Formats: sequence, C-alpha cells, structure tokens
Amino acid sequence: MSFISLTDNTALLRRLHRAHGPIVASVAAWVCVFGWSKRWASAACLLLLLYLSGGQAAAFELQARSDTAQLRGTVSHLPDGGGTTNSLEQVRSPALERRFQPAPQALRGGPAQQPHWLRVSLEQTGHRGEWVLALPTTAITSVVFHGPFNAQGKALAPPVETGLSAPFDTRPLGSERLVMRLRLAEPGSYTVYVRLASDTSQSFALQAWELTEYLASRQDKRLFDGICYGILLALLVYNLVLAGVFRDAAFGWYVLTCGFALLTLTSFNGHAAHYLVPDAPGWAVRLNVLAPALWMACSALFARHFLDLPRHTPLLARWLWGVVALALASVALAGLGQIAAAQRLNEVLSLAAVLLILWATLRVYRQGYAPAIWYLAGQALLFVAVLAMVLESWQLFRSPFWHANGLQVGVSAELAVFALALSRRIRLLRQTQRDLEQRSKELAQAADTDSLTGLLNRAALTREAAAVLALPGTHALVMVDLDHFKEINDRFGHQSGDTVLQAVAGRLRGQLRNGDLVARIGGDEFVLLLPNQPDLVPLQALLARLQDVVRQPIRSSNGPLHVDSSMGLSLSQQPGTSLDVLMQQADEAMYRVKHSGRGSYGMAVKPAQPSAV
Repeated sequence: MSFISLTDNTALLRRLHRAHGPIVASVAAWVCVFGWSKRWASAACLLLLLYLSGGQAAAFELQARSDTAQLRGTVSHLPDGGGTTNSLEQVRSPALERRFQPAPQALRGGPAQQPHWLRVSLEQTGHRGEWVLALPTTAITSVVFHGPFNAQGKALAPPVETGLSAPFDTRPLGSERLVMRLRLAEPGSYTVYVRLASDTSQSFALQAWELTEYLASRQDKRLFDGICYGILLALLVYNLVLAGVFRDAAFGWYVLTCGFALLTLTSFNGHAAHYLVPDAPGWAVRLNVLAPALWMACSALFARHFLDLPRHTPLLARWLWGVVALALASVALAGLGQIAAAQRLNEVLSLAAVLLILWATLRVYRQGYAPAIWYLAGQALLFVAVLAMVLESWQLFRSPFWHANGLQVGVSAELAVFALALSRRIRLLRQTQRDLEQRSKELAQAADTDSLTGLLNRAALTREAAAVLALPGTHALVMVDLDHFKEINDRFGHQSGDTVLQAVAGRLRGQLRNGDLVARIGGDEFVLLLPNQPDLVPLQALLARLQDVVRQPIRSSNGPLHVDSSMGLSLSQQPGTSLDVLMQQADEAMYRVKHSGRGSYGMAVKPAQPSAV
C-alpha cells in the first residue's frame, strides 16, 4: 500500500520526543514504519533518535546545491514568527533584529496563521553573481522574498510574492519550486528576508544555486519526472485493459491507485499547480492533501482485494473500511478548505494504515497465500526509497537527485512490482478458470452419462437424437435387450450383473462408428442411434456382429458368464421424425423377436414418419 512520504510525519514524531522523550518517539517510529516483524528496525530507530535529539539546536549554513563557491550564507530564524509581526518594517526594527536566532536544520512550519520569518545573510566574493534561493518544497502556502538589501540597507529589487495560494504566473523563472532570483552586481554583504506561511507542515530549509546550474537541474528534473509519469501512465493503461478483460476488482483498484499516485506526485512536484490548475490556487492547495487521501483510500482497497482479506482475515478487511472512511473524511475536509486538519488526519491515518496493512499482509502470508510476498516486496521498495530520502534530509549522505526524486522512484518501483504481482494473479485466475471449466465439463459429462457403463443416459440421448433426426437421410435406431440377464442377477448377485452390463456396453461401443450414439436407458436395455444408414444390407450385417459380440463369454469372479440379446430396428427416412416414435417401433419389433424365440433381431413393419405439427 502506498502512503504519503514518511518525512511528512517528522513533526508528529518530534512532538512525541519533546513531550515524552526520545525513547517513546523512537518506539513510535519503529511501530509506524516496520510493525513488529522487522529485526533490523532498531537501526532505523537509532538514526531517528540521533536526528530528534541532536538536530534541533545547531545553526546551519545555506545549503549549496551546486557550485556556489563565490556565495556563502547563513540562515537565521525569528522565533514564533515574531508573534503578531507581519510587516518587513517591524522585522527590520532593532528590537526584532536582535531576536533572530540561528535556524534549526529541520525548521518546519504550519499553520498559515503562524508565519515564519527567515533572515539570509549572504557574502558574495566574486563579481556580478546570478543566483537562485530555492525552497525544497513546492507546497508552501505563501512566500514573500524581500531584498536583497545591500550593506547600507537599500533594497536592490522589489519583493517577490508567490506560493501555492497564488496563481502560478507569480512564480519567478516559471519554476514549480518556490524560488527567488538574485542579481548581485558586486562583491559584498547582502541580506534577504523571507516570510513563509503554510497550512501544512513543510520544510523551510533554503538552498542556494547558481542560476545556470538551477536551470539545468530543472531540465533534468523535468526529464526524470516525465519518465516516472510515463511509467505510471503505462502501468495504468495496461492494467485498465486487463481490468476490462478479467473483470477483477483488484485490477480496478490498482488502476485508481496508479491514477491518484500520479496525481499526488504531480501535486508534490508542482506540476498540478503549473499545468492543471494554474489559475485556481485554491485547488492547488487542496490537491496537496486531497490527492494523498484518495491515494490511501484506493491503496487500502487494492490491498483488500489483492490479498483477498475478506476470505483470509475478515476482521482486518472490515477495519480497512475504516481507513477508507477516514481518507474520505480527509477529502471532505480538503474540499471545505480545512487544509491543516486534513493534513493532520492524513499523517495519523498513514501511520495507522501502514500498521494495519502490514499486520494483515503478514497474517495472510502465514496462512500460505503466496501473493502476499509480492505486496511486501512492493512495500519494501517504497520504504527503502523513502528511508533514503529521510537519511538525505538528515545529511547523513548527500544526494540532490534522491532528495528531489526519491518518493517518485519508490512509488514507481512499488507499483511496477504490484503490476508484476497482478500478472501472476492473471496466471492464477487463468488456472482457476481452467480448473472450473474442467470441473464444469466433468459435471456436465456426469449429468449426461450413465454412471455404471459410461454410456449416454436417456436425457442425453434425447438431446443428441433431436439434432441427428433433424438432418436429411436415413437414420436407424436399434433397441437392445439382454436375454436371461435377470437369471445372472438372481444367481450370482448384482455385482456380476454390473460386470455383464459394463462388458456389453464396451462391446456395443466398439462396433460403432464415430458419430453413432449408444445409450443405456434402464436395467438391461440399450439404444443405438445410427445416422446415415441408407443401405439395409450393411445394417443387417452390423446387427449380426453386435449379437455375436454380446454372446461372447464375459469374465467375472464367478467364472464365465453368458448372455444373449434381442434387438429391434426402426428407420427414419424423413427429417423431423420423433425419437419416441422410433423407440416405440423398435421396441415392438424387439418384443416380437422375444416372443418368437429370442437371440435374434427384427425390423419395424414400416419406416417411421415425422410427427404432425
């Protein structure tokens, strides 16, 4: 199941750390990320503990995301946003200037009613610098860049007001990220003030780029985003086709999961605000929490169907409906503009849903449901990608690529594995379908077959004969009744009688052509329907052979058994003759043989005629 980035939960874990100490925060992180089944969870908890306990007090230099050797800077933060401070003049007053403190490395903010003020002190050592100050996220509600101010306090450029709540054409350089372009004409000291307000918890860690490096990185980012979007679209379309072919709910929920994962990524990357709703900033703000909520809901339902939870763990399957209900509640909050509440609900829901789904997956896997391992594999890929993003944000290793692209790499890998899992599900469905078809054939055959001899029963004979007798030509029907069969049953028992019936059935079938029908209609009576028999001489020769093979001794546990047969023949020479009429005429001919001495065959007096309509 896919959820919003784990970095979105850092604020919640930090609150646990401040309120209850690092041990409680670490245990909470261990439970929400791994559940209780991962032995190596303690390593990640230790890293989290180090981050929570040691990463809040130290000031940080302006992060350099390119070769910025001629520009250095530090970032300071006005605690509590300066209270009710909202104007630059107040912030630059001596009283508030003295209150600026070194900014923590992981400064985060929210809600929008409590803005943050940052002061960026820059030192340019070269001539005529072209720089970009960039925020690491696209989702800050409101950003105002003031400056740069030179050493004499003079503003060198007008303020830049932008943010997710502003139309996209306010973004400098047409950038999805929130940036400020700096033109510094000479060496010296400069200051930039940044006012930030966000409805959701966001990272405010500023980065410095050389302009040409930033523009090149944007092209690389767009190319990589296009590749990831293409992968997700291909998976979506492919499985949409499969959903239409197989009519399996798992495919449908997978398609919706892909769709809302794609919408979430486009929202997080700023492309939704750029291309989907450039002039509707209110919806750009809503999409940042609405899309992940819908992603969670569809992911939960995909897990429910893919893991077949109603059959394996009905209770957990019902609990997943609670996840879906809360996700839809978050969608409703976002639609009503309650962005902060929707974001908090998303964060809590992501933790609860991860725990619930992992628990359900492990239970299903322990019950021997093999596809569950595919689900775990997909989740593991997403987790590794997100963990790498978290470690990079803690500066345990430096990878601008992973910082910008880790989430969509993990999502693409996860959904690709799920697609492979669904392809295996196709094979399972096909095998199940083949088994059902085979079972259906067996049941149909059993319904049409005499259980003792394997010949057609009366119902099957009636159905098959209707098709034969509707065709033009001469068709023959032979009634066969065994002579002295009752004596075998009375003397040797029904088991010997069954042996005789089985042997006679095999001998009759062995003398017939493909397309001829032979049925046992009761007791020791058999019916043969022989299509296309225009010549009487070969037909009489066939009847003589049939009587000869029936007379042959039959091996049994009681020694050789002997039976004879009396046969009656009737002919149908016009299409539409009734089977009942043919059987009645053949039966009359057979009983004339029995009364005249048995062991022979007789023929109906005249051919049967079609029944009157």
